[in-house]
Amino acid sequence: MFASLALAFVVSKSALKIEDIKPGTGEGVKLYDVIETMYTGTLLSGKEFDSNVKSGKPLRVQIGVGMVIKGWDQGFIGMKLNGERNLTVPPELGYGDRGSGTLISAGATLKFNVKLVRILPSAKITIGTEGKGDAIKLGQYLDCKLSVKPSNGKEMADPTKDSRLQLGPQMLPWINQAIAGIKAGEKRTVVINYELAFGEKGYPPADIEGQKAGSQVPPKSDLTLQIEALKIID
Repeated sequence: MFASLALAFVVSKSALKIEDIKPGTGEGVKLYDVIETMYTGTLLSGKEFDSNVKSGKPLRVQIGVGMVIKGWDQGFIGMKLNGERNLTVPPELGYGDRGSGTLISAGATLKFNVKLVRILPSAKITIGTEGKGDAIKLGQYLDCKLSVKPSNGKEMADPTKDSRLQLGPQMLPWINQAIAGIKAGEKRTVVINYELAFGEKGYPPADIEGQKAGSQVPPKSDLTLQIEALKIID
């Protein structure tokens, strides 16, 4: 009676189908999490169009910012570490009427087998002053006062000047996490784990234009951000 542990269900009006093959453990993936995945993509005919399984190198992506197709942004939510899923992605959540390259034709429904091999530590946010109004939305800009300091205390931003950040795929993933949900007038402190920031090597990771590796951000350095949200604009 337990021939299959898979459960298939629809998670959106656009008929994204998720089949959980292996449930995984721990907390599920949340909006703006940074994950690493092994995957294989096929057409309905079974023809493979993309995979990183042979290379053995996980793909790192941020969920919910438009870095990947909508079917992935939706399909990884709630997935747990070491879990495995099959995703059936309709064209409106994939590559739509334009298709992609020579293998994915216009209007193609796609199938993915995905395995979640890592969830990077998320930013830790402490709100000092509550903001007002609507929280920032994907694609909107935030005008703010910004301080960014690694463990050596060296300021990486200029908190005396206004900075403009956008919630979206073009920003560093830790910036997206740092400003997600922020409202105008809010003041918050954000601690970014080094794995999400500049990793084990720091920045620069190697000598660049005479700078010693790790001279700006030391290896394995967390970042501490102070953000004062001035206004949110489209």
